[in-house]
Amino acid sequence: MFENIKRFFEADSGSQPPADLPFDYDDLVLLDAEDLAEVGILEAYQQLHPQLRQYGAAEIDIAEEVDEDAGTYTVLADGIRYPIYGEGAEEDAWVLATIAFFDIVNAGLADASHRFYALYGGNDLAGIFLSDEQFRLAQRCFKRAMDRPWVPVNQPPHYGFPQDEEAPAP
Repeated sequence: MFENIKRFFEADSGSQPPADLPFDYDDLVLLDAEDLAEVGILEAYQQLHPQLRQYGAAEIDIAEEVDEDAGTYTVLADGIRYPIYGEGAEEDAWVLATIAFFDIVNAGLADASHRFYALYGGNDLAGIFLSDEQFRLAQRCFKRAMDRPWVPVNQPPHYGFPQDEEAPAP
């Protein structure tokens, strides 16, 4: 499966993964922003528990509120309310779910040696645990900004997604 990701780089001339890549693509956690936005944040977080324990993360209490009549999906984590869908957020649900998920995971990693970074976006969204040094190395390794690990933030228009001059928004 991860061979497909590696082949993606090989098929795009000029986008080969650097020989000194500071992480292994086999360590990627496949997420898919659509799945997160469709009442999938708690399930994805629970599936991440083994890795979170490995990095000494504090466990975050998460609750999902779904109101099918109102068409809303909200996540509550550590006293923070994350509206994902509804309340005028329908168009941005994938982005809001991505931001919420990475914010929640990284809140638990606040005192840990690693952070959880996004790679790509949308249906290709993945995450990876990196130390500060690995993150810095990864920023220098990739020619195209859109191939670099990033931190989702609630700041339009790109929400933290790395931008090359010609790169489209996620």
